[in-house]
Amino acid sequence: MMNTLELSLLSQAHNLPASLAERLRFEVEQTLKGLYADESLANRIDDLYLPFARWIAQQSKPKHGPIIVGLGGPQGCGKTTFCTVVSHILAKGFDLNSIVVSLDDLYLKRSDRKSYANQAHSLFSTRGVPGTHDVELALNIFSRLKNLQSGEVMYVPTFDKSLDDRKPVHRWQEVAGPVDIIFFEGWCVGAQAMPEEHLVEPINILEKEKDSRAIWRSEVNRHLKEDYKQLFDLVDISMWMQPPSFDVVYDWRNKQERILEAHLHDIHGGILDTLDLKVMSPEVLKGFMQYYERITRHMICSMLQKADVQFVLDKDQTIIETILPKSH
Repeated sequence: MMNTLELSLLSQAHNLPASLAERLRFEVEQTLKGLYADESLANRIDDLYLPFARWIAQQSKPKHGPIIVGLGGPQGCGKTTFCTVVSHILAKGFDLNSIVVSLDDLYLKRSDRKSYANQAHSLFSTRGVPGTHDVELALNIFSRLKNLQSGEVMYVPTFDKSLDDRKPVHRWQEVAGPVDIIFFEGWCVGAQAMPEEHLVEPINILEKEKDSRAIWRSEVNRHLKEDYKQLFDLVDISMWMQPPSFDVVYDWRNKQERILEAHLHDIHGGILDTLDLKVMSPEVLKGFMQYYERITRHMICSMLQKADVQFVLDKDQTIIETILPKSH
């Protein structure tokens, strides 16, 4: 179901020149193919991607520097695909230099996570929760992006989940200035710290057996209250993808892992056999998801009231409703 603003934007989208609409469809199809995503999502150009891209274009203020659009949502819900498709539409259809920065690409290097785990708590050796990202690096990147001038080029880190480590610098994302729109997406983008009393009781086996004294989850919460708040406060427009329940998140994330597994050769080519890969089995993934459970559940309960833009998803990851602010 679309609201009045969406219908208005959709009407405007239909009035675009046919040649532009056709060109955008080809761009979307190629983008989806490059992401190993469902190529039938190209059918959502008219009712989702194009109207939303037009709305974002209306919010941008090129002469005043880029706006940062933050998108949070449970693992595997389609954040990267959505942001990448819209970013390409903004570039091809609206002449706006739009880029995507993923929180997943800002993880600490594996060696640094292990060092931090030795200092704080062993659970921090596993990537995912606040405390396992390089927030200082992230803040520097956003500062540089916001001030990147014409003719200047910078590089944004990328992370290889199959290696569980940051890629070498020569494989980072190249960005040319100036930037108009920055999509900042990640599973906990926009998360806020919880009251301390909410952390007392463990919510799953991981917390019960490996964090019985609540040291790890309290430290995660401290990061949300301090350095991650500083990072998330950079967001100008906040967005959230709402699942029907937490129960579907495992299936979404497992689907994502199986896609990664199926395309390892495409990603790594001839050196595949020489690498120490970290693709998770379905059973290992169930344990891994417990690291994310507390914050994900909290965000499912709270983000619909806090985010500027809300996307409501069904169990198949389909966006069935988009709620835009009446004004921003």
